[in-house]
Amino acid sequence: MADILTELQDLKKATQQQTAASQEIASYHNDAVKKVEHASNTAIARAESKFNQSVTELTAHAIEGHKKAIEDASGGRNTILVDDQGNPNIMVRIPRFNYQDINAAILAKHGIDLNLGEGTPTMFLTNGVPRGEVLIAKYLASSGKNGGCSVVGGVQPRTSVNYDAAKALCENKGAGWHMMSIHEWAAIALWSLANDTVPRGNTNFGRSHENRLETARRADNGTPGDASGTGRTDTGKGPVTWAHDHSAWGVQDLVGNVWEWLDQMMLKNGQIITTLDNNPSIAEVNWHKHGAYFDSPSDSMSGTGNVGAPILSNSITKRNGPLDDSSHDYPHMSTSNWAGITQFATYQKIELLRRLLIESEVTNSVAGAIWVRNYGDRFPLRGGNWYSGSSAGVGALDLKNARSSSSSNIGFRPAFFV
Repeated sequence: MADILTELQDLKKATQQQTAASQEIASYHNDAVKKVEHASNTAIARAESKFNQSVTELTAHAIEGHKKAIEDASGGRNTILVDDQGNPNIMVRIPRFNYQDINAAILAKHGIDLNLGEGTPTMFLTNGVPRGEVLIAKYLASSGKNGGCSVVGGVQPRTSVNYDAAKALCENKGAGWHMMSIHEWAAIALWSLANDTVPRGNTNFGRSHENRLETARRADNGTPGDASGTGRTDTGKGPVTWAHDHSAWGVQDLVGNVWEWLDQMMLKNGQIITTLDNNPSIAEVNWHKHGAYFDSPSDSMSGTGNVGAPILSNSITKRNGPLDDSSHDYPHMSTSNWAGITQFATYQKIELLRRLLIESEVTNSVAGAIWVRNYGDRFPLRGGNWYSGSSAGVGALDLKNARSSSSSNIGFRPAFFV
């Protein structure tokens, strides 16, 4: 019996030793597998990192090559900037000029004195400090990656964005980026007039209403001039006469295609409010309130139609909607020639507003209609859209929309401070 118990104890001990050995082998195996897995994962991560770095370097190299090609071809007038979101932006360099030179050239070429004064255009001033140049998006903004927007040719513009969304899309690109301002728009329009290169554009369903031979591909591939479908055209696909300088290197599609939101100007209950120069960092509440208003020829608040041409005045005597009501539920004012609106007898003229193409010394300045609501907060659209016809132009000014407005015929354009 004692021998049997001894054998059982030896067997139990042997079993325990075998189990311990098996566990040791399993532990060693698991450790080995983990080491192999770790080494494998580390190698894969290192390879992926190296691959991503190579892709980034190749992309940067390709963009740098494209940038050099564009700069060489354009004589430095165009360049490419990659924003903080990784989106490419083809930009036009607009160099500084003088108001007196622009005014003199317009007088010589067109026989009109716009009374612009002297000095550096507000486009090139930020809090009074001059800039040598400002970069303007060559094309309307289009969709981009990482929630951003791009500036490239041959694509559909990004539309259906309200004022605040458009402004944020521009500012989110990084330091120096902003939405095109009324200072920049007006200075470029005046330069075009002085150089006799005022642009045409897609103002008649894929073609120019002024020259029907000037066309571009429509979003729906439809026939130019066909009023059905979507006549919006791809960015920059029109002829050179649709550029601000009538060249392949100019700012494209300022006239027609889609309206463009502009920054640094608004109406508040009919009062004109702007920044004093091109300074997008100034909070809206601190913009300058001019002693200039859009009065109405009628005090009607019935319906939503046009009650007549707005009147520039130093006060408002007739309003077409309730104070601080930014709805579109009441009438608006409109006339086919923004420069021809009446100025009240006691209106005190403001040079800055002439420079911004809001007030005019003559009735035959750059073309474009004007629309106004003198109640609530209104934010500017300029240029016209693909069905605006003769109402479009670099002078066209729509001041009837709330900041929340959005439409398939409204877009925007970034700009950049060097």
